[in-house]
Amino acid sequence: MRITRNFALTKSFLLGVSGLLFLAACGGGQKTSVNTTTTSSPPSTLPSTTSSVVEVTTSTETVIATTTTIDPKEWVGPKHPLTGLPALEGIVPRPALAVKIGNNDFNSLPHEGLAEADIVYEALIEAGKTRFLGIYQSSLPERIAPVRSARSTDISLIGNLSNPHFAYWGSNEGVGVEVEEAERSGTFVRQSAEVNSSGAFSRDPSRGNSPYDGVLNPAYLIGDVPASAPIAVFDYGALPVTAVSTFGLRWETDGRVVEYLWDQQSSKWKRFQDGSPMIDSNGIQLDSENIVLLYVDYSRSNADPNSPQAQSTGSGDGWLLRNGKIVGITWDRQFEALKWSFFDDDTGESVNLDHGRTWFILAQLGEASLLTPVEAAVLTG
Repeated sequence: MRITRNFALTKSFLLGVSGLLFLAACGGGQKTSVNTTTTSSPPSTLPSTTSSVVEVTTSTETVIATTTTIDPKEWVGPKHPLTGLPALEGIVPRPALAVKIGNNDFNSLPHEGLAEADIVYEALIEAGKTRFLGIYQSSLPERIAPVRSARSTDISLIGNLSNPHFAYWGSNEGVGVEVEEAERSGTFVRQSAEVNSSGAFSRDPSRGNSPYDGVLNPAYLIGDVPASAPIAVFDYGALPVTAVSTFGLRWETDGRVVEYLWDQQSSKWKRFQDGSPMIDSNGIQLDSENIVLLYVDYSRSNADPNSPQAQSTGSGDGWLLRNGKIVGITWDRQFEALKWSFFDDDTGESVNLDHGRTWFILAQLGEASLLTPVEAAVLTG
């Protein structure tokens, strides 16, 4: 079934906001600016690099550290399959790890390990709240928390990750049956806290009471698992010429307000939740190179009538935010095992993601809108 886009985000509206961005940049007084000029250089056999020198002073000596940044567009070596970033030491031969992560309310904060996820899916649960499904492969954080219960939505989302490990803490009986059936069919390897005895799962009282105290040590789970890396689930490449500048995006449900604001300095979309910067346990605001909003159908889960289930196969409308710009897309994934495909609404051509991390929003019609200059200014303080 095809889901069509919220009328509020039409191409004419986008062009109007693009004009506001230009006026704000020219008129002064606006705290947030968006670079509307993109440049590209032809690829070469060797990657271009940018070096910076940092002086680090200790109590006994001064150390000069040099860091080198490689342009992933020009890198001809191996790339991490779920980010497209250069794998300087080779692709890590381990499976993807999908972890169900809580986000119900303030008791879930701060998150641990969420910033390190290659891909994050955010979907609705009860009362208009949301939860995350974090996908890890290129690197593993020391801890991931809070780990929460599996939902029916998760099973379809990880069907294209080449038999990943699925870590979660409990489920109701109906969802548990669905998860066991999916494991038997080869969709993933089930790693439930109730049955895993590796020591990977633990409870940390400093995080509060159960169920907000569930912690996963991923290295215990898949650190030594011999397996092939998953295949890429996105195409990476140039920014579509039809993309227009935007400050960012707001997703508002009955129980949550999520905003992504373009940050020119870091070239990433900064995440805000319920009006405040979303800060992880390391004191860093969560961000991402790509934000993909998909309009999907929600129905009541057959396994849990109290829980909504997102339909993530088929096709529908959506939006891609990357490089400070937004483009209207049609998403397509007819079967769970297929990679994601995105097509430009104006040209019909395939749309590529930027190299880096990707956060998905599984939204319903009428829930999304673009940030206005005033709203962007409020977020930046």
